[in-house]
Amino acid sequence: MLTYLHCALYSGLALWLLTGVGNGACRSLLSLTGMKEAMAATPEEAYSAGRIIGWLERLILAIGIIAHSWEVLAAVIALKSVARFKELDTKLPAEYFLVGSLFSIFWAMLITGAWLSYDQRFGIHLRETSVHLLQPDKAGQKP
Repeated sequence: MLTYLHCALYSGLALWLLTGVGNGACRSLLSLTGMKEAMAATPEEAYSAGRIIGWLERLILAIGIIAHSWEVLAAVIALKSVARFKELDTKLPAEYFLVGSLFSIFWAMLITGAWLSYDQRFGIHLRETSVHLLQPDKAGQKP
């Protein structure tokens, strides 16, 4: 029972780092790169939607990394590119979009890598468990 509580605690911390802290870190990076005017020009509705999109994006990437489904990374990039294709005509929104997207991918890889490293050393081996649950045909294979 204590093992599962430990797993829930470090997994909860990783999820919080992926979502809430990831959004704050992305906003800080955009401020450091001089893109405050792009952030200021963003309507409140789009800002709120962007925050939720960032959460979902990083969570989907984390699931893909944990399950060794690298095509998830390509799908997320393709989906975001198609959704923002018209906006990429102007320089500032294109840079704003690229910096935010690349940081989000980097953040998801960094936090998920740390999460899996900790889990492998001190936890319940989430990667192997997820492979058994999500890809039963690969369960007997070594990564």
